[in-house]
This record gives sequence, C-alpha cells and structure tokens, in this order.
Amino acid sequence: MPLKMPYQLRDYQDELITRVFDSWGSGNRRLVLQLATGAGKTIIFSAIAREFLRRGLGVLVLAHRLELITQAHEKLEAVSGLPAGIIKAGFPLHPDYDIQVASIQSLARRKRFPEAGLVVIDEAHHSSARTYTNILEAYPQAFILGVTATPARIDGQGFKFIYDDLICGPSVSLLIEQGYLCRFKLFAAAARIRLKRGIRTTAGGYNQQDLSEAIDTSLLMGDLIATWYKYAQGKRTVVFTVDIKHSQQIATAYNQAGIRAEHLDGDTNETERKAILERFRAGETLILSNCGLVGEGLDVPAIEAVQCVRPTKSLVLWLQQIGRALRPSPGKEHAILIDHTENWKYHGLPDEDREWSLEPVSLKSLRFNQQCPGCDHIFKPLPHEMKPFRHIIDAATREFKPIYQATCPDCLLLMEFEMGAGGISPARIVKLEDATEIEEVSLELILTHQTIVDRLIDVQQRTGRRPGWIFYQLKELEGIESFTLGDWRYIARRLGYTSDWAWKAWEEIQASA
Repeated sequence: MPLKMPYQLRDYQDELITRVFDSWGSGNRRLVLQLATGAGKTIIFSAIAREFLRRGLGVLVLAHRLELITQAHEKLEAVSGLPAGIIKAGFPLHPDYDIQVASIQSLARRKRFPEAGLVVIDEAHHSSARTYTNILEAYPQAFILGVTATPARIDGQGFKFIYDDLICGPSVSLLIEQGYLCRFKLFAAAARIRLKRGIRTTAGGYNQQDLSEAIDTSLLMGDLIATWYKYAQGKRTVVFTVDIKHSQQIATAYNQAGIRAEHLDGDTNETERKAILERFRAGETLILSNCGLVGEGLDVPAIEAVQCVRPTKSLVLWLQQIGRALRPSPGKEHAILIDHTENWKYHGLPDEDREWSLEPVSLKSLRFNQQCPGCDHIFKPLPHEMKPFRHIIDAATREFKPIYQATCPDCLLLMEFEMGAGGISPARIVKLEDATEIEEVSLELILTHQTIVDRLIDVQQRTGRRPGWIFYQLKELEGIESFTLGDWRYIARRLGYTSDWAWKAWEEIQASA
C-alpha cells in the first residue's frame, strides 16, 4: 500500500526532519527534538515514522496520558495511511499492526515489547524516569526520538546520558512573527496568590499541601471571576489549579456566577473526560478547570485564554500551561494569559529566547537533595533511587539501617547514602562504577588535586603564561589519571572554560592512561 502524506509540511518542519535524519546518519542514535507547544511535533514525528514504515520497519510511540495517545494515534494513521494499534487498558490489542501507540505505564507493566525500528517518546522531558529508561533498554538497535517543547527538569537530572543529540526548532518569537503561533497579552492580576515564608519544597517544587493552604487564605473566588470578566469575558478559558479540591471549587464558583464551567482531573473516567473536552471544544463550556491534566496534550486551537492559579518552580510546567492558548485559530487575534501568581516574573514570557541543553542543572540547596562527591553536582535522586538498596547494622544501636544508592546525572558516579530525620545525609560510602572493579574514591585526594591546580594557576598568573600551559603541566604529573571528572570541572571553572572542555580533557587523559 502506498504511504500518502495528507498534510503540507511547513518549511521549518521539513528542515527539522532533515536535521533529524542527518544526526542519525552521523551516528547519534538517540535524539531529542525541541519544538514549541503548538508548532507541530506530532506531525513531524508522524512524517518521520512514515519513512520508517516505508522501509518496512515498525514504529512504537510512548506517551503517558490518554489525550497524547489518542492524538498520536489519529495523526499516525492519517499520515501513514496504515492502521495503528493502541497498547492501553480498555483498548483491544492489534499486535500485527506495524504502528503501536503505547501508554508508558501499560507497556512497562505488560513487558511485551513490539518490534520497532523507531521508538518515539512524546513529552520527552519525563524520560529520565525509570519506566522510560527500562523500555529504551529493550530497544538497543532502534532509533530513538524524544519530542518535547521543554527539555528541562527541576530535580537536577538531565538527559545527556539518555540522548546523544539535541535538535532545537525555531523560537516562539519567530513562530509568532511568522503566524504559526498566536500573539498574546499577559495580565498580572492585581489579586495575586502570595506565598508565605517557610513554604516547603517537595521533589524540587512547592509542597502541595502548603500551596493549597496558601491559596485558601490569599485568593478569593470573587477576585478570580472579576479578573476573568475584565480581561477574558466570553472566551474559552483553561484554569490551572493546585489540587482537585481547588479545581472543583473554582468550577463551582464560575457556575454559581452563571458561567458554564466544568472540572477535570486525573481521576475523571475516560468516557466522562472525552465528553467534557468535546463540550469545551464546541463552546458549550466556557471554563475548563483542571488539576495537573491538560498542561500537556490538550490540542484545542480555539482556547483563547489561560488563567493560572498555580504557583510553580518549574519552567517546564509554566510554559506547557500558557502554551495551551498560543495555537492560532480563526477569529483569535491574540491569546490572553492571566497570571494570579508571580510565575511570569520567575520564568519569563512565552516568547523569551531560551537556550536548551541536555546537561543537568545543579540545584542550589542541599536540603533533601544529594551532592556528588566527584563533581559537586547537586540533584534530587530519582524515585526508584529512594528505595533501599541494602541494609547495614548500626554500630551503636545494633539496628538495621537502610542504605540508598544513586547515580550522579552529571558524571555517572555511583554513590550510597543514608536517610535521616533531616533528609538525605552526605554520601559517606562513595564508589566509582568501573568495567572491572569498584573502587572507593578518596575525598581527601580530591582536595589534594584542587590544591595542585590552585598552585599551578598561581604560577601561571604570576608569570603571564597562557591558561593552556596549565593543562600541559598537569599532563606531565604522575598519577594524573586519578583526577576525576569533578577535578577537571574545577579546573575549567578556575580557567573560565566550559564544561565541554572538562569532558574532553578528562577523556584525553583517560584514553592516554
């Protein structure tokens, strides 16, 4: 059967597809494609899948929500002209189909992986989770394509050991200028949620219970509705809230004010969820209040306004939320963004230029986080790393104490740590993963290395030599192979070099050793 292409690709979409295949051709098997919300990621990966299907190779798409699954399923069938199966509870299985769209949770639970030459991960900023990495390990020869508008995390975890290359699409400002995304107006509402001091942080974000209490005491429903009347009256609006109770209260308040509103959350059954979204698309419902559900995957170009009532530390969450209203549609002159928090102050406007990277970003606080003894990177261990790895007997109490194990996302150092009443303790048992044996890393040796570097830099600065002189002096040192990647990052910081320089220097020394 010939594979027809029913969609006319935009110039930038054609260019991104070419760049993806060029990167694969250069030896990068695992890629991330970054493209703004509403700019056509699903169309792009469907067109790429079409080429794999033409070559007789299967395609597997992974997603974590029903809306993402059904959207990908629809586009893949339309673009390829072939039937696609869905792997998810409640859907019939069609294992003979060359295209499979799978719920990440269902596939991880069933562990029956379809054959695929291409694996696509929708909303790939989630792919550091173990469910994703376990499934990817089952496809060591397949080409991997992660797609996301926001390749970033708030837990200090990055993507550089999951993906080989990052391909970024045009900026939001350029897409708006060219008419592919909608212009917007942002209103910082006068009645704002004010967060009290001492609000806790959980998993890198605001604590849910503390947020709920802050909202109950700092924002009145009347203020919310009055702001909507002033800036978005009569417009289809998505409201992002803190929790289910809060979302239900907002929907009730709008209905009592005579404005048709409905609530949606992750516990809403699939039949009811579909009906609610259809009423919203048709304009029968004006206000869609939700809790953590439609920030990703809601493809309704007719959304005219977003009302944000959820403070967040996550740039990813903020951009996903406001991006819902940026899709152009007939009669929509601009999107209306109403921020009842100060998210826009912390995270910026949607069209602000941003530099995306696969590198992990170190956290600022050690509270409930872990610091790598090798490279000083601060991160939040992944959920599966917070489960006991083994137990030891406490010398004083003779009780069994759980020991946890985590891997630094920046340098792959394997470490073990304890959990106390005050959170995570420093990694006292530190081990470096090696192909032949596991060795203990000496923290005192790291300090000695830094002292050597400091002395060399002092000589270099006093004698006016170039910074490169230090590298060649270090190469002549006996035992230079014992310098860790963290040591080389320290050198790079002292000399004003990039982290890439540290990687290359470390690799050169290890290769020569």
